[in-house]
Amino acid sequence: MDQQPQTAPPHPSEQGEELDLIELWNALIEHKLLIIVFTALTTFGSIYYASNLPDIYRTEVFLVPISNNLSSSPMVGGGGLSRIFGQSSIGIEGERAIVQLKTKIFLTNYIKEKNLKPILFSNQWNGQGKLWIDKEPSDREAFELLFDMISIDIDPKNPAKLIILSLEWKDPGSLNKIADIANGIVESINIYAKNYVILESRESILFLEKELEKTDVVSLKNILYNLIEQQIQRIMIANIKSDFIFKVIDPAIQPEFPSNKRVISIILFGFVIGLFAGLVFIYLKFVVLKKIRFTGQGKLV
Repeated sequence: MDQQPQTAPPHPSEQGEELDLIELWNALIEHKLLIIVFTALTTFGSIYYASNLPDIYRTEVFLVPISNNLSSSPMVGGGGLSRIFGQSSIGIEGERAIVQLKTKIFLTNYIKEKNLKPILFSNQWNGQGKLWIDKEPSDREAFELLFDMISIDIDPKNPAKLIILSLEWKDPGSLNKIADIANGIVESINIYAKNYVILESRESILFLEKELEKTDVVSLKNILYNLIEQQIQRIMIANIKSDFIFKVIDPAIQPEFPSNKRVISIILFGFVIGLFAGLVFIYLKFVVLKKIRFTGQGKLV
């Protein structure tokens, strides 16, 4: 008679693991009310947090860099920026302008030129009396506030070399000014870059003219004349173009609705955190109780 193959009993460790999972599942079911409480508390907390977030309004200016070929001259010194940034799709002039745009000297001058302090700190400004309620905010405070509002995004894979300058605003009372400020920043950086090139070229011409007076070598004079001509061309290009570094393809407009109300994401995050915290708490409680129980039975060394 054929003998039926006998199934080997499960290994004790495998049987123990199976029992552990069953016991853990039973513990979760037993303490489901506690998990619900954890989840409800964090969910309601996230709802409260989301409802008390300040409204943030966002406007954007879409730009494309303009290549003026002003860095071809050895006098320009743009190679340093290329070494710092690596190979860039927006050109040396664009790189330098973006770096300059968020510097303290540029933004502070822009704030003073446009008289932006009463707008940036409208809650501290008495519009009727044209005076500060307490004291005038410092230039540093104004710079830091505007600096934190500005963000610049560059997509190196975009064939159009698109640049997005964004401005985030928290004060709905001055909301009608946000688009003007964003567009004005682009206009000011174009003017700043233009003046920088003109000043730099004029200083280079003065230096080259002095060097020209020091030499009688014809070949060296020809080189100096060519360099002077290049600097004159830079000045001419700078004076002709109004959109010197960046061309606006879509200006900023006044936003109508806040952009930060991600209520669903915040509530979902609170729900997940509460659920996870409840599960972890029950698991740790299960492990501790099991350890105590096994110790009492003399099964734990």
